[in-house]
Amino acid sequence: MEQVNEAPSLLLLAAGSGTRMGGPKALLRYVDGTALLTAQVERMLTAAVMRGLDPDVIVVLGPALAQTSRLVPRSARVVENPDYRQGLSTSLRAGLSAVPNTAAGVVISLLDLPDVPAEAHARLLDATAPESIARAHWNSVPGHPVALGREHIVEGLASAAGDEGLRAMLKRHSGSGGVNGVECADLLPPGSDGLVDVDTPEAAAQFGLHLEGAHS
Repeated sequence: MEQVNEAPSLLLLAAGSGTRMGGPKALLRYVDGTALLTAQVERMLTAAVMRGLDPDVIVVLGPALAQTSRLVPRSARVVENPDYRQGLSTSLRAGLSAVPNTAAGVVISLLDLPDVPAEAHARLLDATAPESIARAHWNSVPGHPVALGREHIVEGLASAAGDEGLRAMLKRHSGSGGVNGVECADLLPPGSDGLVDVDTPEAAAQFGLHLEGAHS
């Protein structure tokens, strides 16, 4: 049996087709030209370094792979999801399958949550142990990132379906008190939280984001 002694991995799901956005969200950029994808991966890398860990960041990409893969910092690993049209669960399974067998677990987040800071990922790294499940709370409301301990990854793979991701699994474990809540709202200014996602051009514009090649 392999010894579980390595630091947790971090997993960013970024393979959405962006139907409501008008293009893949992985091509979103800030006004200064920085790609949202690059910024999110760098936050994860920073979180690992903040905790003195050797970063293992896994990024799942789907459409426009030639363009999006260039936006991922070299120190992260890219996993392609050719089945991205079949929903979020296909990206989750692709990413979970890439987690090393010896890692203590994995901290999972979504590309389109631009307010989630590096320290939120770091707090979930702190909460990751082989037998644990943890989830960021924003003013007591569950959100992302989510931490799955090594012992729960097989269950995560089996339960992911459609666009639901881990929702059913987390609900099941929450009912028995098996999900540790990690409050993160104190990391953001009053009135902000890590729950706001960007699904439309209008929502993206509120964060100063626009699709690459589109007018801001």
